[in-house]
Amino acid sequence: MRSTAEIRAGYRSFFEAKGHTFRPSAPLIPRADDRSTLLVSAGMQPLMPFFLGLEDSPAPLLTTVQKVFRTPDIDEVGLDTYHLTFFEMLGNFSFGRYFKEGAIDLAWEFMFEHMKLDLDRLWVSVFAGDPELKLDEDEVAIAHWERKGMPPERIVRLPRADNFWSVGGPGPCGPDSEIFYDWGKDVGCRRPECAPGCECERFLEFWNLVFMEFELHADGTLTPLPEQNIDTGLGLERAARILQQVESVYDTDGYQEIMRWIAGASGVAYGDSEQATKAHRILADHGRGMTFLVADGVVPENEGRGYVMRRVVRRAVLQAGRIGLEPPFLGGLAEVVVAQMGEAYPELREREDEIRRVLGDEEERFSETLARGLRLFEDVATGDGIAGEDAFKLHDTYGFPLELTEELARERGLGVDVDGFRRLMEEQRQRSRRAAAEGVDVRLSAEARSEFVGYEQTEVLTAILAYEQLSDSCFQAKLERSPFYPEGGGQVSDSGYIENEETGARAELVAATRLPDDDQVLTFAGEGFAAGTRVRAVVPWPLRFPTMANHTATHLLHKALQDVLGEHARQAGSAVRPEKLRFDFPHPQALTPEERAEVERRVNERIFANLPVRAFIVPIEEARRLGAMMLFGEKYGDEVRLVEIAGYSRELCGGTHVRATAEIGPFVIVSESSIGSGTRRIEAVTSGEAYALLHARAREADELRGELERARREGPRKAAQHEVRLEPSREEEIGGVNVFVGRASGVGVDALLAESDRIKQDRAPAAVVLGSSEDGRVHLVANFDNSLEGRLDAVAVIREAAAEVDGGGGGRPTMARAGGKNPEKLGDALAKAEEALRRALT
Repeated sequence: MRSTAEIRAGYRSFFEAKGHTFRPSAPLIPRADDRSTLLVSAGMQPLMPFFLGLEDSPAPLLTTVQKVFRTPDIDEVGLDTYHLTFFEMLGNFSFGRYFKEGAIDLAWEFMFEHMKLDLDRLWVSVFAGDPELKLDEDEVAIAHWERKGMPPERIVRLPRADNFWSVGGPGPCGPDSEIFYDWGKDVGCRRPECAPGCECERFLEFWNLVFMEFELHADGTLTPLPEQNIDTGLGLERAARILQQVESVYDTDGYQEIMRWIAGASGVAYGDSEQATKAHRILADHGRGMTFLVADGVVPENEGRGYVMRRVVRRAVLQAGRIGLEPPFLGGLAEVVVAQMGEAYPELREREDEIRRVLGDEEERFSETLARGLRLFEDVATGDGIAGEDAFKLHDTYGFPLELTEELARERGLGVDVDGFRRLMEEQRQRSRRAAAEGVDVRLSAEARSEFVGYEQTEVLTAILAYEQLSDSCFQAKLERSPFYPEGGGQVSDSGYIENEETGARAELVAATRLPDDDQVLTFAGEGFAAGTRVRAVVPWPLRFPTMANHTATHLLHKALQDVLGEHARQAGSAVRPEKLRFDFPHPQALTPEERAEVERRVNERIFANLPVRAFIVPIEEARRLGAMMLFGEKYGDEVRLVEIAGYSRELCGGTHVRATAEIGPFVIVSESSIGSGTRRIEAVTSGEAYALLHARAREADELRGELERARREGPRKAAQHEVRLEPSREEEIGGVNVFVGRASGVGVDALLAESDRIKQDRAPAAVVLGSSEDGRVHLVANFDNSLEGRLDAVAVIREAAAEVDGGGGGRPTMARAGGKNPEKLGDALAKAEEALRRALT
C-alpha cells in the first residue's frame, strides 16, 4: 500500500473487515439543517446528527472517505508546502461500541500491519487534563498506548486547546489523542526540546482519535454521555506523503499526475522557478476543488458557495497566465481530475460534461474581466502600494475583487490599503441608507404586483414587471418574484442587488417600500435595465442571516421578559438589524443585575435547546385561541402569519426568522436603559456579533489576569530589579543598531530580562545581550527590538553563546534565554554573542 488510491481503498477494506459499514462521502454542500459552514470542512461533519442524538446512525460502526473543503485556506495555497483547500479525510466511527482501547488498537494495527510504519518515527499526544473542566490527564489512553508498545517518552501531554475536542459550544465533547510522524531532528526548529505541539514542520499530525464521552453544558459543566463514541480522522494526503517519503503533499502521486499535465500544456515544469512552483500548486489544488464543487452542484456566483467557486477559478486563471497556460484550459484540467478520481467518486464521471461546461463558461467570462482589470492594475501599481481609492475603483467600476488585487500586489511586494477600501465601501452603503431614509415617491402603477418569496429564498431568477427611470443612475422597479424584505414589523429592509442575466450589469438596492396588500416597490442605483429584463435578485446571506437570528431572538427576549418581570412587559417598539436588536417595553424601574442575568440565561437556554421555529398562516380567531401575542394598536386582517417557537412562544409576525433556535448562536445583552417615564430599552447582539463581543471580553479578562499575576510576581522583587549593576563589555552602533553586551553577578534571569527591556527601550533600535552568574549557574538573555526580526535571530545568538558555558537555550527570534553550568566561561560566552551580532549586522 503506497499510492493515494491504494491507501484510500486499503483503509476502507481494513475497517469493513473489522465490522464497520462503509458510508460514501456526503456532498461538499452541507445538509439543509447544517448552516455551520458554507462547505463541509471536517470528515465527521455529515455525521453530526448521529453524535448529537438527533438521528439514529445507520449502523453502530461506520467508516467513511469524506470530501472536505477549507475555505479559509484559499489565499494560503501555493505559498507553502502544506495548505490545501480540497482534501480527503478517512474516518472510522463507533456509536456505543468500542472506546479508547478499541480505537487505539485499530489505529495501531492499521499503522504497522498495513502502512508498515516505523515505530521509531511515531509520537502521540494525549489530553493533559484541565482544572476548569475538573478533568485529570487521560490516564486510560496513556496506559493503553504504553501497553501497545509506544515508548513513554514519546507520549506527550498537551492542554485542552490541543487535545480536547468540542463542537465549539454546548454539546458532545471529549479528550483526543493525535498521532504524529517525526521527520527527524534536522527538520524544523532543531531545538533539542522540540516535540509535538511545536509549531515547526518536524512533526506531522496525521491521525486524530477523538474520545467523545461528555456533554458540555452552557454553564461550563460536563456530564457523561449515555454512550461513549469514537470519531477519528486520518488525512489521506498526509498519509500518502508519509508512505511515499516526499517533502510535501504536493509531491505525492495525486498532485504530481495533475502537475505533469500542467507542465505539458504550459511548457513549464513544477520547480522550474519559484513562480512556477506556486502556480502548479494553486492549479493542482484549485483544479481538484473546483471539479468537485461543480460535481456537487455549486456554480460560480457572487455570494456564498458560488463565490468560493468563483475565487478558486479566478486564482487558477491568474496563475495559469504566469506560466503561459492560456485559456481555455480548465476543462482539460478537470478531465485529469475526473480520470484520476472518478472511480472513487462516481459523481465526477456522471457530471463530467456539466463540469467542463460550467468551468469553461466561467473561464471565458473571467478571462475578459481579468484582462480589463490587469490593465488598470498596471496603471495604479506604480508606487509603494495600492491605495484604497484604486482598490475600490477596481472593485466598483471593473468588478475586480479585492482578493485578486491583494494577490497581485503580494506578488510585487506591494501592500493594499484594505482599511481605505473598506471605508469607501462603507461610505457607499451609508449613501444608499441615506437615500432610503429620505423617503420614496412611488411612481409605478399598482396594476403590476410583486410576489414576495424572501421567506424561502434569498436568491431568485425573476423579471422586471414595471420600470420607471428616476434619474441617470436611479430607477424604480417591481419584480415578478422578489426576495427583498421591505421594512416593517420592526425589521429593516434587506440590502442586496439585481444582476442582468444577459449583460451582467448590476444595480444596488437603495430602498424596499412596502405597499398595501403585500405588494412592494424597489428603488435601485444602477444602469442597464428596463421593463422585461431577466434578472437575478440577491439578498446577501451574511446580511440576511444575522437579521433573521436577531428577529427570532427578539421573540425569545419578549417571552423571557414576561416570564421574569410579568405579563406587563410587552413590546412597545423594536428594531431588528443585522448588527443588533433593540426592544422597548414598559417597566417602572431598571432591571436588577439578577433580573438581567436571568433574562439572558433564559434566552440562551432556549437557543441551546434548538427549538424548531415555524410560521403558519391561520385565521385571526385561531391565532387568538392559540394565545399568540398581538401588539396593542396593530390592525390585523382575517388571516395572519403566526411564528411559533416550539413549546415556548407564539407571536403574530411578518418578519424573517431562522429555522431553529440554535442557529441564533449566543445571545448577549449589551445595554438596558430608560427611554422615558416607565419605558425601558434593551439592546442585544447574537451570532457573530455576540461571539466577537464575548471574545473581546475574554481577551480583556485574560490581559487583566496576566497583569495581576505579573504584579503579584514582580512586586516583591521590584526594588531588586533596579539594583542590577552591569559592567558593559561592549556598547557600540553596528549597522544602524545599538549593540549592548553586559555582565552582572548574583542576578537571576527574571531580573536580567527586566533590565534588558529597559536598555532596549532606552537605545532603540537595540540588540541587548546580558549574562550573569548565580549560585554556580549561568544565565544569558538576548533581547532585540521587534524591527530587527529578519536581520537578527535571538535564538541563534543565544545558542552560540550558551555553547561556551556548556548550556543551551531557545525562545523567539527577538527574545531568547539560556542557562549554563560553567560561570568561569561567562566572559567567553558574551564575547561569542558580540561576535555573532557583529557578523549578522555587517
